[in-house]
Amino acid sequence: MSAHQEVPYAPDVSERDGLMADNNRSVLVVGLGRFGSSVASTLDELGQDVLAVDKDPVLVNRWSSTIPTVQADMTDVLAVEQIDAGTFGTAVVAIGDSVEASVIATGNLLDAGITDLWAKSVSKEHARILQRIGARHVINAEMDAGKRVGHLVSGDYLDYIELEGPHTVVKIHTPAQVVGYSVGDARIHSRYGVTVVAVQSPGQELQYGSKDIVMHRNDELVIMGKQDQIDHFMRG
Repeated sequence: MSAHQEVPYAPDVSERDGLMADNNRSVLVVGLGRFGSSVASTLDELGQDVLAVDKDPVLVNRWSSTIPTVQADMTDVLAVEQIDAGTFGTAVVAIGDSVEASVIATGNLLDAGITDLWAKSVSKEHARILQRIGARHVINAEMDAGKRVGHLVSGDYLDYIELEGPHTVVKIHTPAQVVGYSVGDARIHSRYGVTVVAVQSPGQELQYGSKDIVMHRNDELVIMGKQDQIDHFMRG
């Protein structure tokens, strides 16, 4: 398969089998803007089988030398069928310039049989629609980045990652009330509800948060829990 194809396109079986050898791991990325191209490039660098699709020939040509690309409009059911979208294990809909196109493309890919579908949203309303039609993972890149930066600027955390659901992973300095205690002796999980995932002392490698690790004043802790539990732990 060449790096850049333009639909109408009907790849033969041997060609598709060569590119997408493991159906469950192949990824279709729809949209080659900054977000979509970053996702596709990262997947390609990690050795994943990836195909990037965009209706804009300029974007397709820009990326065709580095990742496999196809020029196609995923709001068109015929185009979805022509690239055999249903054979991909995962899809990422990274369309950010049109809510309508994003929703239609997501619906078309779900109808094609892709169940592991990630979709970028640009607003809460957009996210709600994507969730209602069946997108398994909805990402608001700007909102998530803004929330993370806000937490970091506040000075409370060294790093902040919000997971799906109520849990968050943060990196913090050791709170005063547990300095000098081991993770087990401090009874962190039973007292605060958070889990110490890892501990890193200055100049040392990151260690898993076993019960025997002693936490020192300048150590950095990676902890996971609900936001109110993390706040409780940090306040002591």
